[in-house]
Amino acid sequence: MELTITVNNVQHVKKQQVTFDLSQNKITCITGKNSVGKTTLIRAIRNLVINSTFQETAAPYIFNKESTITYSIDGLESDIEFTYNRFINGVDSKQEIPDELKAMISVELPIPHGERFNHFRRLSGIDEELRAKIAVGEYKRPEELIFFLHRVYGDERFINLKQVDINKTAYYFILRDDGERYYIREDYFSSGEYFVVNLYKHIRQQKKLIVIDEIDISLDASAQVNLVKVLREFCNQYETNIVFTTHSLALMKTLDVDELYYMEQDQGSELITVNSRSYNFVKSIMYGFNGSDKYILTEDECLEDYIKHIIISSGESIFFKFKVIYVAGGTQVVDLMKRNSQDNFLSSNEHVMSVLDGDQAGEKYLNGHDNILLLPFPSIEKEIYQRYLDNDLNIPKVESIEGGSFSKRSKNLFWKLTRGYAGKQLMTQDDIYGYLEKINPEGVKVFKQQLLSFLNPE
Repeated sequence: MELTITVNNVQHVKKQQVTFDLSQNKITCITGKNSVGKTTLIRAIRNLVINSTFQETAAPYIFNKESTITYSIDGLESDIEFTYNRFINGVDSKQEIPDELKAMISVELPIPHGERFNHFRRLSGIDEELRAKIAVGEYKRPEELIFFLHRVYGDERFINLKQVDINKTAYYFILRDDGERYYIREDYFSSGEYFVVNLYKHIRQQKKLIVIDEIDISLDASAQVNLVKVLREFCNQYETNIVFTTHSLALMKTLDVDELYYMEQDQGSELITVNSRSYNFVKSIMYGFNGSDKYILTEDECLEDYIKHIIISSGESIFFKFKVIYVAGGTQVVDLMKRNSQDNFLSSNEHVMSVLDGDQAGEKYLNGHDNILLLPFPSIEKEIYQRYLDNDLNIPKVESIEGGSFSKRSKNLFWKLTRGYAGKQLMTQDDIYGYLEKINPEGVKVFKQQLLSFLNPE
């Protein structure tokens, strides 16, 4: 099932279109600079469930007669469209939105509209019945939730958490004194604790899409990182999708490339786009890497390690202080270098170089760019794998190589050779680097000279 939201002429957003594939059952983090449109997107999603969202949570006069929000959803015969209504000075729809669709989605907004910041004393209406059930011991221990909270916070503060079911709804409390039946209701937890408990409830209610704006606000860095690890597992277990926004580097650093997305205005148009980006790409754009004279951008950690090996093993004294940044994918590397040439968030253009795998030679995206250096091999992993297939006796044999493509099998073999196979490391990275130099000494020599020339003044 795919859900596509298209926002036109709302506040400063001229056009924004984002698609979520709800069949993937994954976490998705959306980040971007302030005022790019992240919260507008979250409000638009919530507006599908609660069509007064913008009137309740946004400033007045953000709409005009050209404002629209359109929802395209698999399985529905026609799109759901909200258009400008001058009587409410906002967007409204005359279409009936299916209750089953509303029930699939949950959205948590940030301060001051988020449930996590407005939960105090919300459960007073059931307190009498709650007390009665506690008095007779009619409660149980929610083992999964306790373990979940333990993994998020890393301590035993919820060891005495209990669950009471009232009118088919689960409520939680911490039993402080078993004899006196002194307890703390969930709505008296801290904002972060209440948020995590409420998130767990939405997951167990089989919501298909859970959206959280500014997930990091009520959690410390450690809890943020731990929460994401558990949510990744829960998405798979409960077949749900959790989308959140954040500016937390600690959290973003733990994400895979297919989990981290960057929102920005498309260069040359007014369209707001959301694209998969690596952590280092996002960090470079939003925060930069300070304190270095020269920057080497490259595709992955393997190539980063090789570049560092070349520089260190040269024995030369490096004049400039440098940093190697692996970005993910040749197109992203060159895109980041191109953006830097415009904004200089790393350094001036002459102090930034891209180093790519040799199999990128001839690609169109390289045209018109200077300061690009190509490895004298298709890639380190691919060169080793091809030699392995050619039965080169210098490369040890392994029992099996996994992966559905040449590239994935290459990486799997490299991992098994260098990280240990059957309890034994078969080749060190230095072994592999030495082997590469033997099979292509001239190519490695030229590559090394070009790299060192970039780092040392003439």
